[in-house]
Amino acid sequence: MTQPEQPRPGGRERFLKNLATLAVRLIYRSVEVRQEPGETAAGPQLAVSNHFGGAADALIQAYALDRVPRYIARDVIWRYPVAKQVMEFVRAIPTHKPEDKGAAGNDQMFRSTYDALHEGDLIMIFPEGITVEEPTMGRIKTGAARIALGARADGVEGIEIIPSGIHYEDKGTLRSKVWVNVGAPIRIDAEIDRYAPPGTAQDASNREAVRVLTAQIEEQLRRSAPDYADWEEERALSKAAAIALRSVPGAPSRVDFGDVSELSNRLSAANETAKERVVDRIGAYVADLDALGLTDERVVDAHRESAPFARHVLWNALIGVLLLPFALIGALLNIVPFALIWLIGRRKLGPAVAATVKPLASIVLFGSTWAVAAWWMSGVWEAGGALALLLVMPLYLVIVFVVFERLSAVARAWRGWRSVRGADLRGSVVEHRRAVVEAVVEAL
Repeated sequence: MTQPEQPRPGGRERFLKNLATLAVRLIYRSVEVRQEPGETAAGPQLAVSNHFGGAADALIQAYALDRVPRYIARDVIWRYPVAKQVMEFVRAIPTHKPEDKGAAGNDQMFRSTYDALHEGDLIMIFPEGITVEEPTMGRIKTGAARIALGARADGVEGIEIIPSGIHYEDKGTLRSKVWVNVGAPIRIDAEIDRYAPPGTAQDASNREAVRVLTAQIEEQLRRSAPDYADWEEERALSKAAAIALRSVPGAPSRVDFGDVSELSNRLSAANETAKERVVDRIGAYVADLDALGLTDERVVDAHRESAPFARHVLWNALIGVLLLPFALIGALLNIVPFALIWLIGRRKLGPAVAATVKPLASIVLFGSTWAVAAWWMSGVWEAGGALALLLVMPLYLVIVFVVFERLSAVARAWRGWRSVRGADLRGSVVEHRRAVVEAVVEAL
């Protein structure tokens, strides 16, 4: 299919895209995005996403998709002064939920959404309607289907629904990994007869059409998003997936989080007997590793040539040592927000709440610190000094993260090497590891 011409983003969208990129790269260690080139770059599109991470989900999607979407959000947010200005700046569209106070309806929401799709905008909706604590897709609501069918009946041509699943390594922890899996689009015009056969109403008033389209949206979103029984199953299947990927001939011991998540999601769709076999066998293998103080990466490295592993460790150590003086300066410059975020982390927060609070607190605290420092510097070095400080402080913060993560990797490698050197890996460890791989292959 020929991609539609991609319009040049305006100043507001470029600013929001750059802001989301800066925030995401500081908050998360890595964010992998898998989508077809230009898939979300132009045309009237309605993106649907799982909602496991609260406000972090919106931030990540703004970074991952080709365009910054216009979000459909609860109208209660507009009741708070600062939040109202933010929502208006990002051009969010308010929607009313029955459990919220007030007698507002959603006629204006549908009208605003139709107008946005007429303009060729990208709209984002979280069809579960709530933030979900467990890594399980909830039953999705009919709003996305009603918007798509209603907009088409209103004259919008070429509407696509884009499933975009967010996978968190640990949604409540800063500097963790994220994978965004953008699935195949649902093209409403091409499939309209499937939802509403000729002779029936082809709009949102057709309940059967809404039901069928909602079921298709849910099916495709479940393929893109995580869908596990609970966190215990997610951790077990993710570990098994990583082990299986490392067992592929020529594969590195450090596999991409996106590849692990994709394979783990496939395992979650296997039958219950096959999943139980994987979970049981990974449990036995992990018990072996814990008893020896090992990780699977170290077991793999012990059976391979030592030269690549040594080069990896030395490279990390070299970068860490060379950047250490700059990291110390960065830690000093940002010590106040670091301390406040550490205090926030000490509070007992649920994973979904932490996924919202920590990124937002990081943006506000670090941004405020840099703004205050730049304002102070403007009185000393005038505008040039303030601008220089605004550029330098984020850079030094990145260096802090790089040094900490590189030196931590060296420390883990050293501990693992010492454990492997004294361990007999020819016994149950090897057998249990082989059993994990066989269980994964059987489940697929």
